[in-house]
Amino acid sequence: MKRCLNKILLLAACLCLALSAAAPAQAEPTANYTNMGIYDYALVSGTDSLNLRSGPGTEYQWLGSLAAGNWVGVMGESGNWYHVYVLKTGQFGYMSKNFLKRGDGGSGGSTTGVVSNPIPTQFLNLRSYPSYSAPVLGIFYNGATFTLLSATGDGWYQVQISGMTGYFRKEYVRLNGGGQTAYVRSANGGKVNLRSAPSYNGSSIVGQYAPGTQVSVVLSSPLAGSFWKININGAAGYMDSTYLSTSSPVYPVDPVYPIPGPAPVTHGTAVVKNPKASQKLNLRAQPSTSAKIIAQYGNGVKFQVIQAGETWTKVYGSASGNIGYFMTKYLTLSGVSYMKTVKNGNSYVNLRSSPKKTAGNVYTKVPSGATVTVLIPGDEWTKVRYNGTVGYMMTSFLK
Repeated sequence: MKRCLNKILLLAACLCLALSAAAPAQAEPTANYTNMGIYDYALVSGTDSLNLRSGPGTEYQWLGSLAAGNWVGVMGESGNWYHVYVLKTGQFGYMSKNFLKRGDGGSGGSTTGVVSNPIPTQFLNLRSYPSYSAPVLGIFYNGATFTLLSATGDGWYQVQISGMTGYFRKEYVRLNGGGQTAYVRSANGGKVNLRSAPSYNGSSIVGQYAPGTQVSVVLSSPLAGSFWKININGAAGYMDSTYLSTSSPVYPVDPVYPIPGPAPVTHGTAVVKNPKASQKLNLRAQPSTSAKIIAQYGNGVKFQVIQAGETWTKVYGSASGNIGYFMTKYLTLSGVSYMKTVKNGNSYVNLRSSPKKTAGNVYTKVPSGATVTVLIPGDEWTKVRYNGTVGYMMTSFLK
């Protein structure tokens, strides 16, 4: 009887082993943050490390801690506590709101500013896209407040004001603080992903941006290789900080700064021609050696010419939408002319000593139909030479 019982037990053990071996191994599931109830992300800040607890209070069980600069997913609130998911460890629990910084919901990240014209009686145009030729959405006087969304590489701010989204020139506004600027960078020149969450695991790609793209930093982590929350032309998301730089970018090829709206009218081409093959030519936001450098270019890079001048030439990168000014002496121009004809009916146009409509700065009256030589083209004023006299004319009168 005992021998029979032992055989039965042995047979049962073998059957259990067989069933166990037949069961498929379960792979650890990959987190999908959009299906977990996470509605925002927060950064541990203001403390070296933050405790994770089993409930919303210090009396609840301690589950561990998380160092400053790490991200958590926010799933809910209870008093002064957030119900969180720790991206680094996969733990759930509660953390104090006092040491978690969110980019939305009143916890920082928004940058505001005010219109600030040098002449208080003047107004500032809100443009539909970053160009002086763009349609005007509205006009605003000094003191009007706005929310900064992003900044372009050539001196425009994308803003929200009075229920509208448009662009202001940065020279005529004042920011109230914050608004750190960064630039997308990539060692191989490829585009960098903007993600829906501060993690490669469990996030989706919401956009791709080329090196040189300027972004507004909402939340930044001090940890190397961490994600930052950023805003690009109104699109918010998260990008690996390895691919972000807070210094002005320098690239040997034409970076992409997309310009909304129609492309500018161009005439002829300009090819970069540095004195030495190893040199780079500065593309500047304005026709001045003190103006901001948008990018730098090696020999052979080709641009379309918006307007050529003997001193500065305004160009357009047709493949990228990049607009700026080159010093003409470092370009090879084709199919362009420095000459313009003055057009004002049967009247004349004032040649002025400075680009301003002020009494006493008129050099001479240039008759309609006369020809002038463009030195420095501009959107509102153009520097020209007429019969040996150098001065400024309003661009709208030059054809």
